[in-house]
Amino acid sequence: MKSVATHITIPEALVKEIDEQAQKEHRNRSELLREAIRFYLKEQRRKNIEEQRMRRLLQSLEESAGSWKDEVHPELREHGDAARLRKNLWEHDQERVTHDRQ
Repeated sequence: MKSVATHITIPEALVKEIDEQAQKEHRNRSELLREAIRFYLKEQRRKNIEEQRMRRLLQSLEESAGSWKDEVHPELREHGDAARLRKNLWEHDQERVTHDRQ
């Protein structure tokens, strides 16, 4: 990848910290700053993806609002019913997997 020289202004105290860290890692300032910038950009991309996922989830929830009817699911009315249903479904899946392997 082609490199381009650039000029930035950084507070003196921060430059001192950068140089100390670079020295500990036996690297130069440019290497350390390149890595920091890559890390920052990667983290921003991750945050953007997470924000997009959250927007899609919220949109899905808004679009499906009102679709749940308690009368259609009487087995899920009491506290703990959903956990029991999930456990039963998991056990059923485990039985199916075990059976399929035989």
